[in-house]
Amino acid sequence: MARPAVHLIVSTGLATLQWIRTGRLLPALAPFLTGFLIDADHLVDLARYQLGGRRTERRIVLPLHGWEYVPVLVLLERILGMRCAGGLLLGYLGHLSLDQVTNTITHPLAYFVSFRWQRGFASSLFNHPDESAVDWMSGSIFDLWKQF
Repeated sequence: MARPAVHLIVSTGLATLQWIRTGRLLPALAPFLTGFLIDADHLVDLARYQLGGRRTERRIVLPLHGWEYVPVLVLLERILGMRCAGGLLLGYLGHLSLDQVTNTITHPLAYFVSFRWQRGFASSLFNHPDESAVDWMSGSIFDLWKQF
């Protein structure tokens, strides 16, 4: 499983490549936005679990983890012109590719939001019997740094 530190390292590498390629700050920062900060969507599931009294629903939403966003990012990059120089797409592709390869998924389409939605966002797609099996969700929000 790719931990946040791994995504940070990959995003840093992609940002460095962007800096070397363009010599500009915005294209270098773009991979951090979509390659590292995208994991903030895990907080949606954490909040749902914590606010639900830690009751297991056997659902994991991950609203920003979906291959459907690739065409949206391609379009956004075109609209922005060379401001991000492909960095948004580069970071996102790096993040999702790493997740797709390293996370224990039970179906190859698990990283499509539409596929998860059709299956009720079943946590079993990620080879977790239920949400409580995910360590980072069971602790306090102040303990999230330990998952790094």
